[in-house]
Amino acid sequence: MEAVLQSPELPDFLRQMYGNEPAHWDDALTGTARLRVIVNALTRLRFCTVEGEMEFATKEGAGAAPAGYLPWFEVPGRQTANVTVAFGHWSTLGWLDRPDVLALDTGCVWGGCLSAVRLGAARAHELIQVKCVAAQTPRVRGD
Repeated sequence: MEAVLQSPELPDFLRQMYGNEPAHWDDALTGTARLRVIVNALTRLRFCTVEGEMEFATKEGAGAAPAGYLPWFEVPGRQTANVTVAFGHWSTLGWLDRPDVLALDTGCVWGGCLSAVRLGAARAHELIQVKCVAAQTPRVRGD
């Protein structure tokens, strides 16, 4: 992935990177298909099956998982279960502080807060938030 991002092939990849397929990792994937599944898993994944099939249509919070799907961090046996994963880009999930998950997107663009966490020893984390009241204020032409 890093090599493509730094190469002359980047414009071609950017034109092809959007799409919902493949929706499942496979070690045999190559080329654009392999890169697309990586991008989707790192930037769009919210729900998946226990087999790793990704679902991209649902944007609501964890309780809105479609039948047969779970929030990615609830999948039994996930490889990152023993480490803390900090992530964002899921504003409808909101702030979530668990030993294995720190969800940081608290909806700044929708008028919520911009959130950050100062990591401390022994999980003594400090949540820092700034209100974003003007985030969705319509702009008037000429501003």
